[in-house]
Amino acid sequence: MNMEFFRLINNLANKNALLDKIMIFFSKDVPYIFMAITALVFILGVIKKNEEFRKVSVNTFIITVINLMLSFIIGSVYYVDRPFVHNKVNLLALHVKDASFPSDHATGTMSVALGLRKYNRILGIIMTILSIVVGFSRVYVGNHYPSDVIGAYIIVFITSCFYNLLLKSKVEGLYMKVEKLLINKLKFDKSIEDNVLNE
Repeated sequence: MNMEFFRLINNLANKNALLDKIMIFFSKDVPYIFMAITALVFILGVIKKNEEFRKVSVNTFIITVINLMLSFIIGSVYYVDRPFVHNKVNLLALHVKDASFPSDHATGTMSVALGLRKYNRILGIIMTILSIVVGFSRVYVGNHYPSDVIGAYIIVFITSCFYNLLLKSKVEGLYMKVEKLLINKLKFDKSIEDNVLNE
């Protein structure tokens, strides 16, 4: 069944040059845009002095790192070869022959999408849809099986629920303490500098 769905999607490749380019773009470049948006939310939080924006971006970063680490561990324990290793596929994007399950791109983008939903619901919905397109594109270009993508989404939804229940408030508290320490240190260093300049 997994291979049948893979063939159904991957066989769409090499039939339309424009669609191929779009899928390659989503597969390779869109995850970087997700990272940039997360950083932008943090920067906006600093500029607007909005504590919630900064908390959301930090939580999004932490849960994404956790999910990617979990993805690596699962891939090491339950190793699945990439589709192109033992099968003839339409390979539009070259990739190393590492673990196929679960998809890191699907894991990372969906982690960011769910995390930034706390910042803006509409943005979260848009990014969730884009993450699904990224997952689809990973199969389209021949890098993953559908189960790699679906499995990644399931893992992200489960870990995100546990993170929000057990770790979110603790991470926010720790972050605010670190932030205040850094601000106080900067103020202290600035006061020393001012005193030296005034002497």
